[in-house]
Amino acid sequence: MWWLLSEDFFNCNSWGQEKEALRMQYTLSRMDWKEVAPFALTYQKQMTGELGYTKHEGYELWHVFTEQGL
Repeated sequence: MWWLLSEDFFNCNSWGQEKEALRMQYTLSRMDWKEVAPFALTYQKQMTGELGYTKHEGYELWHVFTEQGL
């Protein structure tokens, strides 16, 4: 459901269409429910390579993000 809400939000806000990484950072920041928080934290660390996580190429692309979370 939150993917659909994110898509609606980005469709209504022009900045959400400009940079996919901003879209994902925003969406990840909104994922604070206990069911998705572990996914959000791990995905963000793998997207950026922070805290010793291996950086995964392509994780900054919206379609890869949605495929990982579904």
